[in-house]
Amino acid sequence: MVRGRAWTGFEAAALQEAMRRSVRDFAGLLGVETTTVNNWRVGLSTVTPRSSTQSILDTTFALRTTPQDRERFEQIVAEGEAAWQRRNRPQQSPLIDRAPSDVECDDRDELLTVLNRLHKLSRSVDPDLIDQMQAGTLRAIGDYETSEPAEFVPWLRKQRVWLESLIDECGEPRQRVRLFEIAGQTSGLLGYIAVGCGSFAVARAYCLEAYQLSRYAADSNLIAWARGMQSFCEYYAGRYGDALRFAEAGFTEAAGGRQSIRLAVNGIARAKGKLGDADGVRRAVDSAYQLQSDTEQPKCVPSSISLDCYNAAQIAGNAATAFLSLAMPIEVERFGRIALAEMTAEQSPWGRALVQVDMARAHVMSDEGDFDAAIGTMRKALDRPGGRFMTPIHARGTEFVHDAAARWGDSPQLCEIREVLAEAAGAGRRE
Repeated sequence: MVRGRAWTGFEAAALQEAMRRSVRDFAGLLGVETTTVNNWRVGLSTVTPRSSTQSILDTTFALRTTPQDRERFEQIVAEGEAAWQRRNRPQQSPLIDRAPSDVECDDRDELLTVLNRLHKLSRSVDPDLIDQMQAGTLRAIGDYETSEPAEFVPWLRKQRVWLESLIDECGEPRQRVRLFEIAGQTSGLLGYIAVGCGSFAVARAYCLEAYQLSRYAADSNLIAWARGMQSFCEYYAGRYGDALRFAEAGFTEAAGGRQSIRLAVNGIARAKGKLGDADGVRRAVDSAYQLQSDTEQPKCVPSSISLDCYNAAQIAGNAATAFLSLAMPIEVERFGRIALAEMTAEQSPWGRALVQVDMARAHVMSDEGDFDAAIGTMRKALDRPGGRFMTPIHARGTEFVHDAAARWGDSPQLCEIREVLAEAAGAGRRE
């Protein structure tokens, strides 16, 4: 049914009654304050909802009501305001024979309980505070590639504790959703940093928390992002079956959205590489490139944990890692060169270093491997001010030293690489 005139407060109240919704539920359905609905119920036909609310009422009437709801609505409107007021007049208390003091004594505790609940329902958080917290968290995610992750930890932990308190205190549904969203991003970032420090038990807990909070936020992109975090954690913990399971669950949740490319190539392809599934790796990489062709690409290399989609350089870099696990040095070299052509040291130092380590390891695997070229590539990868490396670089660098020594024997150059990695690990433990 299409309405041909504006809504009055009485008709809005009639729609609430017809849909059999409480004041709070009806306000939540429309996205307005409960005081607005109460004003309609008091003012009735003397009140005219705002133009924006008129559209919401039209949409609600057209799409959210059942035929029975619409029939009840027409009946209530036809009966008129007087009948509605009689039905909704406050009832006289049946306790008129009791002394007022007795009533007050019996009801005092219950009154306080109800008032406390009402107070909690009316509490909200300053919108500017929420905006600033979200902006800071997204900035940390976006700057992850070019910052020192350990510097984020103190304020992220403090923010996560504060968010827990705000969620408990806030009664406004839309704000609670945003707080769940920010808390999920914060926990996911803390989990990712914990993986980089080798603290897998802590990382696993944070990543699970990020997933649960993203579900409360009902944000499919954030749910997929959190699944990617869980997959990343299990990959570096050596639990490749779990890494694949989480990545596939996230890929399903992403449903072709912004996280799909990351989950296909960083999650599924790399886990299948470790599990020796060459066909699975090729399918996952092909899927990532197909998704890329259907998706608007970022202009520069985004953070590896961006809430937006991966670009071509990141697809190639992760494909190189997956094929390295399958001992396919030609494919590693091919995809590695594609990645390095678009990854600058300024924009993506960690991503570039990881690709360089993979290409150095490809030299070790290749029948035509060049020891000097491998060492030179490793030195470039480890040439980072401050001398501290994330767990992925340390783990892959250690594998390079082991494999190179097995092929060419130990040497002063390998001892040098080994010492750099050991010093970096020591620096990480001291921080």
